[in-house]
Amino acid sequence: ACGNPATATQTITIDDTTDPTASNPGDINVSDPSLIPAPDASVVTDEADNCTVNPAVAWVSDVSDNGNCPEIITRTYSVTDDCLNQILVTQLIYVGDAIIPTASNPAPIAVQCIGDVPAPDPLVVTDESDNGATPVVIWEDDSSDGNSCPEVITRRYRVTDDCGNFIFVEQIITVNDDIAPVGTAPADVAVQCPTDVPADDITSLTGVSDNCTVAPVVTFVGDVSDGNTCAEVITRTYRITDDCGNFTDVTQTITIDDDIAPVGTAPAPLVVECIGDVPAADIALVTGVSDNCTAAPVVAFVSDASDGNTCAEVITRTYSITDECGNVTLVTQTITIDDTTDPTASNPNDLTVPGGPVPAPDVTVVTDEADNCTVNPVVAWVSDLSDNGACPETITRTYSVTDDCGNQITVTQLILITDPFPPTASNPAPIAVQCIGDVPAPDVTVVTDEADNSGVTTVIWEDDTSDGNSCPEVITRRYRVTDDCGNFIFVEQIITVNDDIAPVGTAPADVAVQC
Repeated sequence: ACGNPATATQTITIDDTTDPTASNPGDINVSDPSLIPAPDASVVTDEADNCTVNPAVAWVSDVSDNGNCPEIITRTYSVTDDCLNQILVTQLIYVGDAIIPTASNPAPIAVQCIGDVPAPDPLVVTDESDNGATPVVIWEDDSSDGNSCPEVITRRYRVTDDCGNFIFVEQIITVNDDIAPVGTAPADVAVQCPTDVPADDITSLTGVSDNCTVAPVVTFVGDVSDGNTCAEVITRTYRITDDCGNFTDVTQTITIDDDIAPVGTAPAPLVVECIGDVPAADIALVTGVSDNCTAAPVVAFVSDASDGNTCAEVITRTYSITDECGNVTLVTQTITIDDTTDPTASNPNDLTVPGGPVPAPDVTVVTDEADNCTVNPVVAWVSDLSDNGACPETITRTYSVTDDCGNQITVTQLILITDPFPPTASNPAPIAVQCIGDVPAPDVTVVTDEADNSGVTTVIWEDDTSDGNSCPEVITRRYRVTDDCGNFIFVEQIITVNDDIAPVGTAPADVAVQC
């Protein structure tokens, strides 16, 4: 029966009871029942048997599960060896959709801030497709890489067909804030002194903001001077930093420029008599020296300027007060040179001129003229003033002594013009009388020939002098003859009193007496 020839009479029973072997054919997917392939035994490719060389493969049946997406048809093939030992293998045919949909990853996007990350939007998946109806796209999830600046978020969308076949597409969202924060530096300031420079103040910045960071951090970076003085410019830098380390430096310019001049008080005005009394300049006399910035402004003598006048001459003495920025204040002291002290000199000695002539004025008679300032006061003749007197006539000769400022005194010299020549006159004629009572009263007219070189004489009775005798008694009567200058002479009149007449008288009447 098996075609094996017998060569002996031995009975050998050949009974194959071992099933053949084969693998299930691979599953197949079709999207439509019309595409279900016809049964094909050749899909069983590894059938084998221990005895039969080519076990027979035959389609047995297609059995549907009546499902949907997919409908699963179990296609059965039998594998039978020559002894009819048989196994069944099955092939699953997925009818409806076993093909996953397709779609491209949405284009990556980059945003600055986490708040800029757009809400999930399935519409970003634009090319989803499937062998059947259009797949449905839904957002699946967002996952962050946990980093920052940048942070990478992987956004997944699920693309699902009608049969639930799905794929994931991913959109890469990069959150990377590369925009620096902004803010406005404090307004530029100008101050007078380094000590006026305000301390740094991070709160003085305004408009501090960032596209992402709610509260950017403000820090003081430093002050940098331009190295100059008067004006010195300090650039003060603040830094505004966001959470991603983006920063903006803003600068404030602080100008230190002292343009206020120092102050001080000039020495008090001074009045002196002479140019030699003007004191030397002394900066220590400038008081109240101060400055808004400079601790010790420099005081210096500048100049003495005369007004060109004399008596009074005003010298304007100028001192400068200079601060470290070269601001200068000039203060002035007035020194008035005004010689108000008169010169001195003694009156020249009086001069007697017997009879004239009067000598000419001679300033050299003033010998001790002196002044506090003027080396050689000027002596000048002023006038001769006569008293119109006579003998002497007194002429008051006046000299002026004047210093360079016109201070003046006068000194006087008395010139006495005297008459050394007495007048002349003759003694009046003598007279004789009997009795003392007959002596006439003095009578200047008895002097009749008085004369003088000046032509003016005065005769006055001077005195009577008796010789003390009697009978005769001689009386010497003097008259003073005086000229205008007081020169005088006496003339004498001799009066002889000599009674040479006998007296007369009547005797008493006769008398009778008793006893």
